[in-house]
Amino acid sequence: MTRREALARTAAAGLAPLAVAPAARALKLDELRKLEREAVGGAVHAEQVAAVAFEAIANSGVLDDRTTATVRVLLDHATEHAELLAEEYKDAYDEEPPLPPRRTEIPGLESLRSERDALRLATRLENQAIAAHVAAVRRTHKGQLLKLIAGVAGSDAQGLVLLRQLLGRATVPSAFERGRA
Repeated sequence: MTRREALARTAAAGLAPLAVAPAARALKLDELRKLEREAVGGAVHAEQVAAVAFEAIANSGVLDDRTTATVRVLLDHATEHAELLAEEYKDAYDEEPPLPPRRTEIPGLESLRSERDALRLATRLENQAIAAHVAAVRRTHKGQLLKLIAGVAGSDAQGLVLLRQLLGRATVPSAFERGRA
């Protein structure tokens, strides 16, 4: 094969994605939109889980007064985040957001026996929320949602610092919080 033939084939291969039938492109676009909705719905749900859990933790009786006050601040933030994300989800996709879970649907909530258990659970839930927000940011192309989700992720990262501090852990172990699913 000559260099000219190789260049022609390379150029043709570069245009190959453009040759996809319109129906196939529409199918792919529908699938991408579905994945976006699911990711953003996951971010909404993660904040709902945090809000429900933080309320239960704050009312559990296993926390001292100072820690209870901190968890109540996190509860207020998670509640506001969940409400704003749910509104934005409804506006963006013209459908109802996921429903908040019941306390009994949150693993680990029923078995809290100590302040340390409660703080570990809260830390796990903040990490899961951050991971859900990062996933949603990767999927969405809607500017308003991106701004909101990024702000919520930053706020959750601040909450994570508070929880780590209460647990006696390194408060900022890395430059970026990515969460853990």
